[in-house]
Amino acid sequence: MNLAGPLRLRLFFLAACGLLPLALVAGVVLAYLNGERERDAQQAALAVSRALASALDAELRATASVLQSIALSDELQPQRLADFHALARRVADGQGWRSIVLADATGKVLQSSTRELDVASPQPVDPASMARAIATREPVVGRVAQGPNQRGPAFAVRVPVLREGKLVYVLSAVNPIERVLALVQRQRLPVTSVVGVFDQDYNRVARSLEHTSARPSPSLQKLLDTGAAEGSGPTRTLEGVPSQTGFVRLPWSGWVVATGIAPADAGRALYGMLGAVGGGLLASLALAAFFAWYFARGVIGPIDRLKAAAGALGRGKPVDLPPLEIAELQEVATALRAAALERHDAEAERERLLARATEALRLAEDAGRSKDEFLAMLGHELRNPLAPMATALHLMARKGDERTRLEREVMERQVGHMKRLVDDLLDVSRITSQRLEMRFTPLRLADVVRQAAAGLQPVLGARRFSVDIAPDAEQLWVSGDDVRLGQVLNNLLGNAIKFAGSHAQVGLRLRRVGDSAEVRVADDGPGMPPEVLARVFDLFYQAPQETDRSRGGLGLGLAIVRSLVEMHSGTVLAESAGAGRGSSFIVRLPLVAAPAQDLAPDAGAEAAGRRGRVLVVDDNQDAADTAATLLRLTGYEVQVAYDPQAALRVLAAFEPQVALLDIGLPGMNGYELAQHLREHPNGRGAVLVALTGYGTRADVQKAQEAGFARHLVKPAPPDVLLAVIDEHIPKT
Repeated sequence: MNLAGPLRLRLFFLAACGLLPLALVAGVVLAYLNGERERDAQQAALAVSRALASALDAELRATASVLQSIALSDELQPQRLADFHALARRVADGQGWRSIVLADATGKVLQSSTRELDVASPQPVDPASMARAIATREPVVGRVAQGPNQRGPAFAVRVPVLREGKLVYVLSAVNPIERVLALVQRQRLPVTSVVGVFDQDYNRVARSLEHTSARPSPSLQKLLDTGAAEGSGPTRTLEGVPSQTGFVRLPWSGWVVATGIAPADAGRALYGMLGAVGGGLLASLALAAFFAWYFARGVIGPIDRLKAAAGALGRGKPVDLPPLEIAELQEVATALRAAALERHDAEAERERLLARATEALRLAEDAGRSKDEFLAMLGHELRNPLAPMATALHLMARKGDERTRLEREVMERQVGHMKRLVDDLLDVSRITSQRLEMRFTPLRLADVVRQAAAGLQPVLGARRFSVDIAPDAEQLWVSGDDVRLGQVLNNLLGNAIKFAGSHAQVGLRLRRVGDSAEVRVADDGPGMPPEVLARVFDLFYQAPQETDRSRGGLGLGLAIVRSLVEMHSGTVLAESAGAGRGSSFIVRLPLVAAPAQDLAPDAGAEAAGRRGRVLVVDDNQDAADTAATLLRLTGYEVQVAYDPQAALRVLAAFEPQVALLDIGLPGMNGYELAQHLREHPNGRGAVLVALTGYGTRADVQKAQEAGFARHLVKPAPPDVLLAVIDEHIPKT
């Protein structure tokens, strides 16, 4: 290029050359920002879809969990279907479902909670999901369909009910789509953005913006037809709005959550910014031809400052420009400031989307908390009938009737088995939610092993049992919870007894291995193939059994063993040489130093001759009467009340030294009754003891805050109950 000519012409070319790099930098920056904004919008849409998918999956699984829980109820028996109909109606109303439908193993509908028992129920609206639940014997989520009552679209969550390995019923919870719509509407996206939930056939379940079409838009349909578990890309909504869309496919139900975020507003601002930059550059070129004649030094300085500002914008740093005194260049500076603000707004948008994702996670945690509360209530309801049964059996044993000894021992074993099942179920809930309370103290492991061995003797039968404690293992100390370590050994020994056969050899051995104590439980029973060994500690896993399920259970014992051992910083593993060659379970725990000897005198001698007055309050009459009979046989004077008002009337002529109170009482709970006892002249001196089916750590703490001296969980062993009463009766 020939630069010869007047100075002003060369200054014009200099000004033009100075503006050209600025234009290129601004174009690159704006193009980069535009691409970044589209990618950010896609990632934000995918994040919202993931969060909403997690909340929706938790909601669907919570529905299946409630169905599985009521499938265990005693009412679900052929002869008690009328009672189950009432239970189903209460649960459906409480959960906000449209109905609970009970079908037989062929899919024929037996009853619906929205219809009377004598009214014929229609066949399932979604037979495909019913057939899939019957074929797979796994919970399924159905498609959206219009029911016969014309109450609007709904979908079914179906859970097969198995008895002894055989499918007997299918339970279905019919949910209105409004539940899913409420979950979607909580996202609070801009009105130009859309959230949609679709079933397996891409029929709409819920959409944040109402539309007459029940199908995805063509561009979204094309994106979903890839079949991927999740993805993102540009689409156009049913309203014709361009969007950046992210979708997530729920693996269990096959439903899809799609979120489209419209970048239209940001795009217009970006295009306006681009126009401002282009217009400013053109104006600057035109004015440069004029001002180049008069200003040489006044142009180069502002251009350099604009270059620096553009570089700061590209690096994401604040854009700080002083007045440039040239109108066209000042417009460019304004555009750069606007671009910086747009970047700041994009980051703020990401923070808001993160907050929405956090809220969706909180909703999922709330669903898990509801499950834990349900399990606590289930444990209370199951323990209530066990308490009087256990006490009644103890009283029968005290009477010494040999004619019923065999039948009584059968009942004692089965009551104990039911109690272990309830305890295992609640322990799993506490462990998975990290709420299991542990009390670590130094323990001599040989004592724990001997206690577990002694507890096994009554159920050995014809089995041979050996205990081998190595000489150098007598003084092996570990840091642990003696109750939970005893539970570990009891579970392992109980498994060996259950699976090894009636004439098997069971061995319990303790020895030292390096810096660890090793406890081995071995049997010469049927052994385990490799595929069972690989999963034997999995939650709810059970090895294949005969149809009679003579070795049944919930598949919780070994999962609890592994969790408890790991909470003691130990390991547990299973070994077997194969089918018919026995099994071994090896627990290793880290050793600790032996504690200093405690030479305090033994104060554990049982006191004799203690008598006193006890008030028993329980709305379960069997539980109250059997507890009272046990206390009277021991020598206590006992008064019984079956409700709180009757208990307060008893106080008019009876001054108890100990008040044994249930918590779940009608009309007035045990905490309120305790307050009234404190205010009554004949009750203010009584020691309060809670005997209840509620056994969580929060229940124990609440009882302590209400003034209870002890908290016992039903069914409390008779010797423990007597020891607690005896502890709080003044010595005579």
